[in-house]
Amino acid sequence: MPKSSKTKAKTKAQLKAKRKAQPEAPGITTKKSYWIMLTVVMVAVFSVVGYMIELSLSNIAVLMITIALPIGLMGYVRTTSSSLSKSKRATFLFVGASIIGFSIWAAIMLTLRAVELTESVFADSFLLIPSLIICLTAGAFIGELLGKNKRAQVFFFKPENAL
Repeated sequence: MPKSSKTKAKTKAQLKAKRKAQPEAPGITTKKSYWIMLTVVMVAVFSVVGYMIELSLSNIAVLMITIALPIGLMGYVRTTSSSLSKSKRATFLFVGASIIGFSIWAAIMLTLRAVELTESVFADSFLLIPSLIICLTAGAFIGELLGKNKRAQVFFFKPENAL
């Protein structure tokens, strides 16, 4: 006797529920050791490259910080858990980087310009982009920390149960 359409629909729904219930296997990017090794390898490679193209020691140090900070932020975000959804967490990271990070960079640039140190600090303009990347990364980290604050979550996002 053939199965009814209700029985087929029921078994399909049960199979879907079983598939959803199975947790994902953790990837390599959820391990802290991956991010540490990635940072070490990138810093080593770019220090050798910086030495080979005859950058000064201070410029190599700035380059290493510029490489290590974003990788460290990505590793921190990937390995720590959050009570926020991915889109809300990304919003805090984006707002932190774009508003807070850029504001920090703009304040530094305006202060250096007011004190007339812009030409001496950024003589070869090598430090302009790395300084921006460092400030954006710092702002994104501040945004991530703000996202962990319950008051900030309530302030920026209306709670789901309050209608």
